[in-house]
Amino acid sequence: MSSSSDEFISSSSDEFIPSAGKHSDYDEFLEVPFEEIKSATDNFSAENLLAQGTFFKVYKGQIERSGNLINIVVRKCQRTSIAYNEVVISKNLKHKNIVSPLEADEDENGQILIINKYEANGSLDRYVSDTSLTWMRRLHICVGVARALNHLHHDVEDTHCIMHANIKSSKILLDHNWDPKLHGFGFAVRAKKHHLHVTDQYKGSLQYMDPAYEHTGGLTPKSDVFSFGVLLFEILFGREASLPNNDNWYFARSAGSCYEDRKLDDLIDPDLRKQMNLESLNIYAETAYWCLKEKRSQRPNMNQILLRLERALELQRTHEHLAVTVEGTSSNHLKGKNLERLKFRLSDLELATNKFSNTYCIGSGGYGMVYKAELDHFDAISSTTVEGNVESELSKKRSTVAIKRIFSRVDGQGEQGFFAEIEMLSNSKHPNIVSLLGFCVEGPEMLLVYEYASNGSLDDYLGNIDNMTNLTWAQRIQICIDIAHGLNHLHTSIEGKQSIIHRDIKSANILLDSKWGAKIADFGLSKLQRTYQQGSTLFTNNIAGTEVYLDPEYLSTGKLKTKSDIYSFGVVMFEIMCGKLAYDKTYNEGGLPSVARRYFENGTWEKLVDPRIREADENIYMLNGGVNQDSLNSFSNIAFQCLAKTQSKRPTMKIIIKELEKALNFQINWKDDLRISLQVIKLGTENFSDCNSVAEGRFWKLYEGELAHTNGCSIMFAKRWHATSRQGHVQFLTEREALLNYKHKNIIGLVGYCSEMNEKIIVYEHASKGRLDKHLANPSLTWIKRLKICIDVANGLNFLHTCGVDGDFIKHRDIIKSSSILLDDDWSAKISNLELSRVTTVFDRAEHVDDEVCDSFGYVDLPTYKKFGFLTDNSDIYSLGVILLEILCGRLAWTEGCVDHSQSLGPLALRHHDEKGNLEEMVFDCIKEQMAPKSLYVFQMTAINCVMENINGRPSTDEVVEELYKALKFQEDYGIQEPKLLSIDYKNIFPASKTPKFYHSIKMKKDLYDMSNAGVLLHDGKVWLSLGSNGERNEMISARKFSYKNRRLLKWQTVQISRFQKAAKMLDITKLKIRIRITTQFLSPGVNYGAYIIFRFCDARKFSSKPMYVGLKYRKGSENLHAYFATWRDDKWMMIELCRFLCHNKDTNFEVELESFSRYYCRSDAIYIEGIEFRPIDRVKNEEIEEAKEVLNSNSKKDYLLPWDEVKRKKHLMIMLSAKGVSYNSFNVKDLNLKHPAESRFKEVIEVVPQQVFRIKLKIPSQMLSPDTKYACYLVFKLTEKCHGLHCPVKVRDLLHRNNKEVDIIYFRSPCPWNLHRSHSVPEQREDGWMEVKVWKVNSSHQLRNDYIPVNLKLITYEGTMSGLVVCGLEFRSM
Repeated sequence: MSSSSDEFISSSSDEFIPSAGKHSDYDEFLEVPFEEIKSATDNFSAENLLAQGTFFKVYKGQIERSGNLINIVVRKCQRTSIAYNEVVISKNLKHKNIVSPLEADEDENGQILIINKYEANGSLDRYVSDTSLTWMRRLHICVGVARALNHLHHDVEDTHCIMHANIKSSKILLDHNWDPKLHGFGFAVRAKKHHLHVTDQYKGSLQYMDPAYEHTGGLTPKSDVFSFGVLLFEILFGREASLPNNDNWYFARSAGSCYEDRKLDDLIDPDLRKQMNLESLNIYAETAYWCLKEKRSQRPNMNQILLRLERALELQRTHEHLAVTVEGTSSNHLKGKNLERLKFRLSDLELATNKFSNTYCIGSGGYGMVYKAELDHFDAISSTTVEGNVESELSKKRSTVAIKRIFSRVDGQGEQGFFAEIEMLSNSKHPNIVSLLGFCVEGPEMLLVYEYASNGSLDDYLGNIDNMTNLTWAQRIQICIDIAHGLNHLHTSIEGKQSIIHRDIKSANILLDSKWGAKIADFGLSKLQRTYQQGSTLFTNNIAGTEVYLDPEYLSTGKLKTKSDIYSFGVVMFEIMCGKLAYDKTYNEGGLPSVARRYFENGTWEKLVDPRIREADENIYMLNGGVNQDSLNSFSNIAFQCLAKTQSKRPTMKIIIKELEKALNFQINWKDDLRISLQVIKLGTENFSDCNSVAEGRFWKLYEGELAHTNGCSIMFAKRWHATSRQGHVQFLTEREALLNYKHKNIIGLVGYCSEMNEKIIVYEHASKGRLDKHLANPSLTWIKRLKICIDVANGLNFLHTCGVDGDFIKHRDIIKSSSILLDDDWSAKISNLELSRVTTVFDRAEHVDDEVCDSFGYVDLPTYKKFGFLTDNSDIYSLGVILLEILCGRLAWTEGCVDHSQSLGPLALRHHDEKGNLEEMVFDCIKEQMAPKSLYVFQMTAINCVMENINGRPSTDEVVEELYKALKFQEDYGIQEPKLLSIDYKNIFPASKTPKFYHSIKMKKDLYDMSNAGVLLHDGKVWLSLGSNGERNEMISARKFSYKNRRLLKWQTVQISRFQKAAKMLDITKLKIRIRITTQFLSPGVNYGAYIIFRFCDARKFSSKPMYVGLKYRKGSENLHAYFATWRDDKWMMIELCRFLCHNKDTNFEVELESFSRYYCRSDAIYIEGIEFRPIDRVKNEEIEEAKEVLNSNSKKDYLLPWDEVKRKKHLMIMLSAKGVSYNSFNVKDLNLKHPAESRFKEVIEVVPQQVFRIKLKIPSQMLSPDTKYACYLVFKLTEKCHGLHCPVKVRDLLHRNNKEVDIIYFRSPCPWNLHRSHSVPEQREDGWMEVKVWKVNSSHQLRNDYIPVNLKLITYEGTMSGLVVCGLEFRSM
């Protein structure tokens, strides 16, 4: 057995879209009932256990779909939060290299079951060290995984990406074609692109974890890149990453060192190495090496990685299947020119390059090859030579040089360029112009020797998949400034020397030294301008340069000026900003210049900006993606001016240099508007004096002080995190990002921050009234003010939950509390302390919940945390409810003397409300006299609903806001409008002696009429009376009027959308023992009534138009009765009909005792009972019931009666293939007791042995039925005298149409009329003494298959077994 829990799972195209945590939404997508899963895995037997991991157990099994058996694996998730996260994250991932769940369900304990197809080749970790996995196949797997990650990082959404956060070999599954499929999204996160996702939940395997997480506290897609790099080296070396001495990154460091020391062959398996194409290996190894860079900015993105791996795969494929041809070069004899001091001997150059061996070659172009070598040469870099005379003594030194070997060309341009380079470079000495160290002309050879630029040419870093370096925005601007200085030097004549027009400025001609300094190179096309020609135009018919960089005016007219170089430089600047070469295939025929002009004219130029810029500087990763907008604007504007189509409109080099330096200054200093120096904060807080400390958290202290600025001083709050706490560092990053991205009038504003000298400080706007918790017992804080504060808090929380950036929502997660609410001068409330907030779409574990933090513990949603082990956005609602109660009661949630959560304000208020029906005794004395009754009622109900234990019953934040505004309106209207006396019409319609105060504000007859139709509470709120459309009265009596034998299992609780203040919460539906003995008072005489028990489940259920089986047992007098189905009402309650009666008087006695529901089918332990309702029976419903009871045998045509021995024989033959299946209980002779009844027309009938499932599977020859005829299929049966069961309904499933989720309901005993629904089939007596019930219908032509009509029915009794059922056969009759 494998130790990995990740094997054997494959993808499916079926979409699975559950809601995050609401079971009612989740159930919509279930396609495999739990019972079927349980049966498929033999009740999760040990024999079917494939693997077991930390969070999952994996079982094998088989299910039947569309007549085919499918091998499956079932993952039983032991941590609910991980399972939910996997389902929610992967629900919309549609990619051939990504696994998505086939189906899902929950077991009886609420654990999530994820079902996938069984995968033949298991997971990659089984094959890493297996040399039978060829190098070609390994490359194929790597490319597939790269495609999956590239999809997650770049293609899932425009604004967001998904990070897997747990990449490793066991998460790669291999199908029968060895195509890889990525799975295991339990720790995956969805985050905004180019933003750091701060989290404390990075739970990947240690040897794969991104080391940058240690100091950033967050993840980016580059974290997956690091893990993928480890995986690439595992696949290359043929062994899994190890952890010797608990060194997490030992394997990654060893792999990197091995690459740098050129010792890869020492670790690669020799058999694998023999298969490898060298170039393919080099590309692969270099890619893996760059993935493991410690700095994320140095790692490639997945798009770059994918392109390189695809290239490596193609090279390997070519190596294995095609022949490689190598072309040589030829040369012609060219003349040379002698300049003694700079002249090298050919033999020296040949010796240095091993006769120009390919080993030394570092590049090539249209004019020659470039080699890297070590040479002794004159130090000409720091000296100047003019017309062959040495101005200062030259000394020799040895260094690395670049040797350009000129091609011999028919057009002579090679020779022209050779001498032009010597002429130009001997006249130009500048730090930003490449230095010519010498040349050689011997026979046909022409060679130029330059200083060596170790970082290559600029074009290597623009859209080149072979280069992984990601230049920061500041580096890019500095490169442009260097080029501009070099061009300015070329264009300027000093002391009578000639200026130069380069004519071929492009990124390929910009070299970068070891410090990333830029140097202009390749002067083969350059032109000299004499001193007297400065500022004038050179005319030439020989247009030269690289097309996409060419000045359009020069191209069309032949006019050559220094402004022509400026145009080309503008193109280079846009290349640098866009991260792509000007002739990239993504641009149109005109290349980058035409695209840049069009985007600028449309105002959409920012779409061109290279997204990698935003991730290159990790220190400012979170702040607007690392690019200052002013810097970007200045840079792009000057670059656009350079692209002017006419030379006269282009700026000069001095203006360009000035604007580029401005852009660089913006970028370097751009954080100054938010960054505040430590010295200023120290001064304002008196060096963080304890006297200025106003609050304290686990990792921080909050200080009040003065902030000095140019306009004077202002009051501030400064939150200072402990310098030695890593958790504090993460909280600092989280809160800073939250305050930057979530701005709202009811969320505290960010003034600035400080991160100097290991300090982490955030400066808030000041709130002069301080913390809300200090004002709870303030008598001057009126009820109106308190309501407005509550509305502010709810509005702020609603914004976090619903109006986040790009559709995200944010959980406060710091257990929002009154000490986190700050109040300004006009008592407006602002939420603070967002250091534990999290942008999310799924559940988060709440590991910050700490029993020892007593001041926070009273706000913790402990019921949810204890049940699931994590908090949700609904947990913020609980905390908000506690704040509402604090404001109402004028006290803190956790007071002195509290020892556990049950004694805190939330549970205390719930208990008080259950006992008293209101919170009036808990209201703060100083505001009682101010409160309008309606305002108090709405407010207290809102608060109670927020803190109720059932999270799915809690209101949303916008619902809380709506209710609080309603309470405020009632309060503001209080005293302005005097309630009028109740009219006499009201007393005539509702002749009750007392009515609740809630209706005292009724002022108009129309309101009374509307109210009579909607319903009114009478008799101290225990009777609900309403009028129907025909004037009949409906009466509902509260569960308060019932008697309860099991009072220990009873709780009174407020339930949303209830007619009564309290509903009875029964904690065990199998032990109800509820006696209902009441007398009705308002029913209409002469009307048929049905009595309905009104209830709902305590857990959330999805509304359905279909009846739900509940199996209610009850007694009426001496009768033991059953009510099988409950139906949904529009108000989200459910009802069960108990009996029917004709009302003779309005005062009718009614008595019944409720015993139990079926726990198995209800899937719940607890229900709310609202009461019992008496409502007129719908006449249409009566007609439907009578219609359903009609016998369908009049004028019928009896075509074929199939004896049961034929059914048995044919079934035995048909079931052979699936007898081993475990998705149903199949039958054979051992399951049946044979009978020989004298009254049967057949020799044998069968008696079903005790079992819940009965299967009918056969083929009917088409010639036995009339063509194109609808038939009803009847099961002919009897019940034995000893049969005491089969009272309950039986489900009939057509297994040939699994996509149809409908099931038919039949009875073997006639049910009570109130148990009969429209689609149910009831048994009828036959003339031959047997019984029959319709189980199926069929069209003899439409369902024909190969001259047979297949029948595959599964009968399942809801309760008990089918013991005592004697089956004679099947009869088909035309309909």
